Amino acid sequence: MPALIIHGGAGPARNKDGCREITLVLARIADLCWTQIQAGESAIDIVTRAAVELENNPLFNAGFGSKLQKDGAARLSAALMDGQRERFSGVVNVEGILNPILLCAHLQDERDRVLCGDGAREKARSIGLEEGNVRSPKAIDAWKKACEGETGTIGAVVVDKEGRIAVATSTGGRGMEGPGRVSDSCTVAGNYATTAAGVSCTGIGEDIVDGALAVRLVTAVEAGLDIDSAAKTLQNQMLKMQWRAGLIGLDTSGKWIAIHTTDIMYWYAIDPTGHQHFTHPDDQ
Repeated sequence: MPALIIHGGAGPARNKDGCREITLVLARIADLCWTQIQAGESAIDIVTRAAVELENNPLFNAGFGSKLQKDGAARLSAALMDGQRERFSGVVNVEGILNPILLCAHLQDERDRVLCGDGAREKARSIGLEEGNVRSPKAIDAWKKACEGETGTIGAVVVDKEGRIAVATSTGGRGMEGPGRVSDSCTVAGNYATTAAGVSCTGIGEDIVDGALAVRLVTAVEAGLDIDSAAKTLQNQMLKMQWRAGLIGLDTSGKWIAIHTTDIMYWYAIDPTGHQHFTHPDDQ
């Protein structure tokens, strides 16, 4: 059964106006993706489109509006996984590319499917991806004040009409980190899918990698555990280990989960019946 869930990051809660703004954007993108699902488009194409829409919005820490590192540069990481083929592609710390997820989409059919730094940028140039400055005025101001900002990593998980699962995750990193630090978003700890389930993570990257959160949840579902039970078990482990993170996921039936150990995680889901579920701003 087709379904989708997208997220706009986890972390400290914003004020109610900020929450509402994020909810409206997530709702618009979820509706767009739902239309694509109903039109019979593939899960991999839909999650890529969702990630592009989120990367283009400065509300989020991905693409335009990404957090800046200590030297003032924006270095972006992203990953895409086709659950049907169990094929992962990713880019690590690439500069000057507006939509790193589109490079991930291209790499799905390449022999070398994870690229970093200058190599990733040269590949993007060779296939004609749009280049540009992803540093938004807000991100630059946050960097000047030496703060991490409030924007969040983005992600999307889709089950299409054929039951195919795909997941995409994109980030500008933690913010104010030293050059060379690698986030979880371009690893299977933060972005993973098979024919059974797909998961996208957000939060503290080192905690997500320590817990191997995405692959751990998908593996539990593959082993026969219901995704709700698997998510509850994982959340308890996250709390025990004091891992500060959140994740969204779907199984092949279209059942969705959204868990977090941060103050809030911004997410929006549409279940197989077309019913919408979301983080309600009035609850924050």
